[in-house]
Amino acid sequence: MTIAAPSHELEPPTLVHRAAWPVAVGIVPLLYAQGKWVRKQVPKLPHAPEPWEGEEPGPSPLKIVGLGDSTIAGVGVRDPLHGLVPQFSLALHEKTQRGVSWRSIGESGATSKDILRRFLAPALDSPADVVLVSLGANDAKDLKPLGATIRRFERLLAALHDGHPDAVIIFSSLPAFYLFPTLPQPLRSIIYAHSQAIERSIRPMIESFPFAMMSPPPPGYHDTFFAEDGFHPSQDGYRDWARFALEDALTRGALEAIGAR
Repeated sequence: MTIAAPSHELEPPTLVHRAAWPVAVGIVPLLYAQGKWVRKQVPKLPHAPEPWEGEEPGPSPLKIVGLGDSTIAGVGVRDPLHGLVPQFSLALHEKTQRGVSWRSIGESGATSKDILRRFLAPALDSPADVVLVSLGANDAKDLKPLGATIRRFERLLAALHDGHPDAVIIFSSLPAFYLFPTLPQPLRSIIYAHSQAIERSIRPMIESFPFAMMSPPPPGYHDTFFAEDGFHPSQDGYRDWARFALEDALTRGALEAIGAR
């Protein structure tokens, strides 16, 4: 299995990106106050209701496992079918005319540390043809140290490949936090810079393996992308994100190997 090289390579993290975490440490009281203000202003939305699994019948069914944070848990939609993993799976069914089954595993607020400790095992307990990972936003938002975050992503990728050696593993890019309307400055710029330090560090690591890829950075967010909290995707947002990720994977030949099985 070989995935074509991306056409959207990013430069390594700059000094500005790497400086986000130490700068944040120096202004913790301000950032804490801004974070507290955001939590008061922004409605806390629940996970999508269960079931977090489903299927669409068809020949040679493909198994999709979604793993990650609130976007895998469907925060922002009231119908679980409108979440990221089912929308990706249904779009894959439409493109390939094959059956699909899917499971979503994760939790709102989960960091890479949480996923390794609590959610990795259930993601490995049944076969998968595609593993869709949406993770890193909370590592960035919570300003987790860069080095430790990179090492956890390395461990996660290795464990997923060991557990699903024939699967395509697709990581989502991190959010474009500078476009989030609910985040005040300087919190917004610092979180975005730290997210770029994370993404520009883990992307080449992920892309160096023939079985894994990372989706391109989002081109922007349209008027109906966000749910009512201005932070999580809406029904439209998840649908468009899923199609965006799938089209990139198809363009790069990421699904040709599983298509042949």
